Amino acid sequence: MKLFYREYGLKGPKLVILHGLYGSSDNWVSIARQLENDYHVYLLDQRNHGQSPHSTIHDYESMAGDLLEFLDDKEIDKAHVIGHSMGGKTAMRFALAHPGRINKLVILDIAPKSYASFSNYAQITNNHELIINSLSSTLLDNVKSRKAIDEQLAAKLPDAGLRHFLLKNIERTKQGTFKWRLNLPVIKETLELIMDGFSMLDPEEVRVKIPSVFIRGEQSGYVMEEDTLIMRKFFKDAELVTIPKAGHWLHAEQPDLLIKTLAYFLLD
Repeated sequence: MKLFYREYGLKGPKLVILHGLYGSSDNWVSIARQLENDYHVYLLDQRNHGQSPHSTIHDYESMAGDLLEFLDDKEIDKAHVIGHSMGGKTAMRFALAHPGRINKLVILDIAPKSYASFSNYAQITNNHELIINSLSSTLLDNVKSRKAIDEQLAAKLPDAGLRHFLLKNIERTKQGTFKWRLNLPVIKETLELIMDGFSMLDPEEVRVKIPSVFIRGEQSGYVMEEDTLIMRKFFKDAELVTIPKAGHWLHAEQPDLLIKTLAYFLLD
């Protein structure tokens, strides 16, 4: 699949950033602009998100394949790869399948584990089900403004910051109506796959040795201290770093600290 992308900086090492669920390349523009003096940055829209094509298939094997196709099309032999949340799992699956194409791997607030099959993570999965159902049930016919859409969502999603993030996926059609850029039916159908992506893998068979860092938000529930065990089963030299006063969307909540952490790790 040919993915939509944005490009920043034309010199330095190649660096690819993959957004998370409900996100898009647009969410990472401010980060890319802080990196473009030192890196040649590509921001990708993953399938069923942003301006990339829709597909009935939404799994990590396919999304890793999309990244491989992108690198091949751009004739990029090796790149630093940064992935947040769902994008982090795409990046990990790509690194496990094609370790020779990775310089350094940065995974933001996600671990190589299932968030669907363990009771500890039920709240995370339930939150995603609530979000998807809320977006899917929003009435867009005859809606005149984004504010009206926001008012509908507020009854189910009281967090204004979350709604602001989700509403970036709304666009006007040529007819002047609104629609979601997200492929909500497929995302809803494949949510269990999105929450997992690793339970079917045997670390003994796919373990790789590449420079890898996992960066988590201190206030996020996605990555625990004990997850370093599973990280290192897949990525032998993985490090875990914590960004203080940040939750799951650490790139929006603590961008300066994230940039400093990235600079330290990526510096050759």
